[in-house]
Amino acid sequence: MEYFTEEKHDIEGYRNNLKCLDTVLDANTYNFLLNTSFHDSLICEIKVLNDYVPEVPDDSQKSIVTVSAKIKYWDDTLYELLWKDVTVYSFDFDISRSKVVETQKILFNRGLDEWSLDELTLIKNDRLKHEIIFFSQAMMIIECGDFSIKLLDD
Repeated sequence: MEYFTEEKHDIEGYRNNLKCLDTVLDANTYNFLLNTSFHDSLICEIKVLNDYVPEVPDDSQKSIVTVSAKIKYWDDTLYELLWKDVTVYSFDFDISRSKVVETQKILFNRGLDEWSLDELTLIKNDRLKHEIIFFSQAMMIIECGDFSIKLLDD
């Protein structure tokens, strides 16, 4: 994480970073990220799709891996996040890190817990890196060629 750490919360720097993404994100995703955050939202579902088809020639320069997540926003609105052409997918979750500060009691019933903060940044070759930290101290990192946010119908 470059803009948000325990030591700093560089909101202005991150907003400037987001402005660099206007040519690589669709308009809805770009506007959502500029104006909103998934802070305090819950991941209801995560899917990793490895769309391997042996009959397709192996000359593509894109990854067949896709990650999708269904997010329940703090006001109960549902969104789908979709990362395509995924080249890095890392999810670090250890329930023993999700504890009440005062008692050190593990919060088994909270699971991944709520979305704390995230950074979407442009890396080499117009690819994206998305780092997400949850209140449980779980961390998800995805590097991809395409990222989008879609509002789901009820």
